[in-house]
Amino acid sequence: MAGGYPPAMTHMRRWGAVYILVLLFVGSWLGQFFTQMAEFTSTQQQHGQPFVWGEYLHDFFASTFENWQSEWLQLIFQAILLLGAKHWLFKVDAEDLERIEAKIDRITERLTPAPPPH
Repeated sequence: MAGGYPPAMTHMRRWGAVYILVLLFVGSWLGQFFTQMAEFTSTQQQHGQPFVWGEYLHDFFASTFENWQSEWLQLIFQAILLLGAKHWLFKVDAEDLERIEAKIDRITERLTPAPPPH
């Protein structure tokens, strides 16, 4: 047993977050599926048309891919902004570290006894 846990428990400790994310994704996608189906059915009934799976699935996947496209564009934009900010932020950190190191060097020089004359 790895780390004193049974193999199943070790597997869940390692992969549990992935399973939770997959369940949340599937749950939200199913939620979209059923709420969009209810809206589509209502619209079809208002127009006196029958429910057609092909039309519904076309609408469902179109809205899904439109949503995913929007999310990916947002993610890419945020990544670009963060990369740009990273260079600015770490440049400031590097300058601060250089200033602190210079102060430490001055303090070390003052505290280090001078070598005895020959």
